[in-house]
Amino acid sequence: MWPLLAPAGGFSVVFVALPLIGLFVLSLCNWTLTRARSPSFAGVSNYARMLSDEAFWGSLGTTVLFTLESVLLQLALGLAVALLFNRSWRGIGLIRTLFLAPMMIAPLFAGMIWRLVMSEEFGFLKQVLLAVGIENPPLWLNDPTFALHAVIMVSVWQWTAFVVLFMLAGLQTIPPELYEAADLDGCGALRRFRYITLPMLMPFLVSVGMFRCIDGFKTFDLIYAMTAGGPGESTQTISYFVYQQGLNYFDLGYSSTLALTMLAMVVAMTWGLLAAGRRASTR
Repeated sequence: MWPLLAPAGGFSVVFVALPLIGLFVLSLCNWTLTRARSPSFAGVSNYARMLSDEAFWGSLGTTVLFTLESVLLQLALGLAVALLFNRSWRGIGLIRTLFLAPMMIAPLFAGMIWRLVMSEEFGFLKQVLLAVGIENPPLWLNDPTFALHAVIMVSVWQWTAFVVLFMLAGLQTIPPELYEAADLDGCGALRRFRYITLPMLMPFLVSVGMFRCIDGFKTFDLIYAMTAGGPGESTQTISYFVYQQGLNYFDLGYSSTLALTMLAMVVAMTWGLLAAGRRASTR
C-alpha cells in the first residue's frame, strides 16, 4: 500500500508542504529586495505590522464585501435561471450552451473587455445610456462609489453560469413523484419551491456557494484588469494587496505574512462552509 501512496505523498511534500514552510519562514523575516540582498530575522513583527495596517483591514473589508455581494447575486440568479432552463423547450440546448459562454472566457480577458465597455471616454455602455436620455452616466470605473460594484457585476455576469450548472444537476435529482404528490394536495408553485425544491437543492447551494466564496475571496485578475485596485483603494482586495506588497514594493517578508494570513482565512471559511453543508444535508 505504501509504495502506491509514495508518489502522491512525495508530490504533496514537494509542491505543498515545502512551499508553505518556506512561506512561513519568510513571513518571520524582513526582506525588501530594494534594501537588502538577504533576509533578516524579524520574529512576529510582520504580523504586528499587519494588525496595525489600515490598508490591510481596508482590503479585507473590500474582499468580504466583494465576496458576499457577488456570491449571493450569483446564487440567486443561478437558481432562478436554472429553474427557467429546467424545461423542455424547443432550442433550450442551444440557449444553455450560449449562456455558458461567459464562463469560458479567461477572467483577465473578461476584465479587459468590460473595461473597454465601461470606459469613460468611448465606452459602449456610456453611449447606450446617453442614447436613452441619461445625460450624466455613472463613472463606472472612476468613481469609488461604483467601481467595486462594477467589478462585482462583471463577476456575476461571468460566473452565474457555473451556479446554473450545479442547480440544473440538483434539479435532476429531485424525484418527480414529490411534485405530483404536492399537486394532488393542492400546493401552488411557491409552496412547492419552498417545501420541495429549496430543501432538496440546499446541499448543492452550499457546495457551489463554497466554491464561489473561495474563488471570490482570492479574486485578483478582474481587479487587475479593470481597476488596478483603484480609484484610490476602493477596489483593493487582499489578493491585490499581496501583489502590490510583493511585486510592486518587493517587500517579500510582509507579502508572505499577508499571503499566509489569506490562506488561513480561506481554510477557515472553507471549514465553516463544509460544516454548514453537513448540517444542511442531515436535515
